[in-house]
Amino acid sequence: MTPSTSEQVADVALFLEGTYPYVLGGVSSWVDQIIRGLPELTFALFYLGSEKKPDQEVQYSLPSNVLSLSEVYLHDRIPEKDLKPGRLPEHLRAQGYECWSKFYLAETQEEQLAAFWTMIDGLEAMEGHITFGNLTQDRAPWEILMAAYERFAPDESFIDFFWTLRFLHMPLWTLWKARTLVPRARIYHSVSAGYAGFLGAISARRHGVPFLLTEHGIYTKERIAEISQADWIYEQENYRVTFAEGLGPLKQLWIGLFAFLGRIAYEQAGSIITLYEGNALTQVEFGADRARIEIIPNGIEPSKFDGIRDRILSRWNPEPAMKCVGFVGRVVPIKDVKTLLRAARLLIERRDDVEFLIAGPYSEDPDYFEECQKIVRLLHLENKVTFLGKQKLTDVIPRIDVMVLTSISEGLPLVVLEAMAAGIPTVATDVGACRELIFGRTPEDKALGRAGRLTKILSPQETALALATTLENPDQWRSMGTSGRLRVEQCYTMTLMLDSYRELYREASTAPAPKS
Repeated sequence: MTPSTSEQVADVALFLEGTYPYVLGGVSSWVDQIIRGLPELTFALFYLGSEKKPDQEVQYSLPSNVLSLSEVYLHDRIPEKDLKPGRLPEHLRAQGYECWSKFYLAETQEEQLAAFWTMIDGLEAMEGHITFGNLTQDRAPWEILMAAYERFAPDESFIDFFWTLRFLHMPLWTLWKARTLVPRARIYHSVSAGYAGFLGAISARRHGVPFLLTEHGIYTKERIAEISQADWIYEQENYRVTFAEGLGPLKQLWIGLFAFLGRIAYEQAGSIITLYEGNALTQVEFGADRARIEIIPNGIEPSKFDGIRDRILSRWNPEPAMKCVGFVGRVVPIKDVKTLLRAARLLIERRDDVEFLIAGPYSEDPDYFEECQKIVRLLHLENKVTFLGKQKLTDVIPRIDVMVLTSISEGLPLVVLEAMAAGIPTVATDVGACRELIFGRTPEDKALGRAGRLTKILSPQETALALATTLENPDQWRSMGTSGRLRVEQCYTMTLMLDSYRELYREASTAPAPKS
């Protein structure tokens, strides 16, 4: 754990799980925009990672209004002293374990939430006495564990159940200890639910300050999808079925953890911010209060693309002999670059005057990048597909005629906004806010016209057809590019986004923190 290096109280503390400033990507770019776009505010950063890598480097230069950067790594070894049971006063021991029993064996989510905050208060009272060793070696936690086993997983191996619960609790213990390192701020703001939302919520409650939550993607939904397909969670053969048919108790324990962490963040947050209406509906499904949800889309500065837009338009007058399809993003499974490569093969079989540029870092998942390279060779695309690696968008986008996005999950992708600002049509999977970006959200927005085409996920055929149709109709190409530019100017500017957050922070700083 790395503590804050500043004694000054920041205006806003940002809780950042696996993103800024160490990881490139859309959420990290958004964080950088917020910090730089609100120079009148000071920020303290609290980064949560899985484990610290030897070659880990800050990917963004920190602006002068960042007062501190603190870090915690969820899978750091718990200190040896914390693995030994502490000496708990008997009255604290009895009160604490009675509360924990109510929490773990609660009949309803409401009872469990109420018991959770009582448990948090009890842990504060035990600070300096209790250790992780108490949770694993005292008699009372053992009896609670046995009761939970009999209720939730009586047919599972007890050893598997025991170690699953232990692994579930270790990062939570690390975060609990890290709460004392959280820098003081007037507002606590988590940029996801999950572990960051948990730490932000308990820290805000501890210090009596407002807590805000922003979700670009829905953390709980993403973890459910990940866990349902995970092979690192042991399951008996009879539970190895599709998610629609059901999951084994151990996977259900993991899903239950992340669903509950989301509920904690939703309950504590005075405002829950998301990017589009579809996300808001999903948040409500996972327990958020619709009255607290606000939609604030991402924003960009359209004028930065004026020169690029002029260059692209001039290239299409007359229509260029060679067309370029561009992908800008990380080469990782969630972006489904493999579907893009298969679509490239289908499109090139239809017309040979197309090349593909894939611009984005591939160091995050080297194995996946290697698999993509193999597909390029197998499909004989070596002369048609170029991996550019990490590039400045302004160097790549002038070369692109159609932007393509084949992701299986997104929030509100900045790269689509940037293509629209440059007057480039987009072919995107129907995920996240892509439907609103391409077709519009309000009646006035929809009247501007379409800015591209949507496809199903995992469909090379639809992607190839949508790309071909877009490239083969110059008038439609120009019309979609114009509609996209107008939509960005009216609905998705950086000014609109920053003004919304500036007002949100102002309101939060004058409102009392919600009581739990």
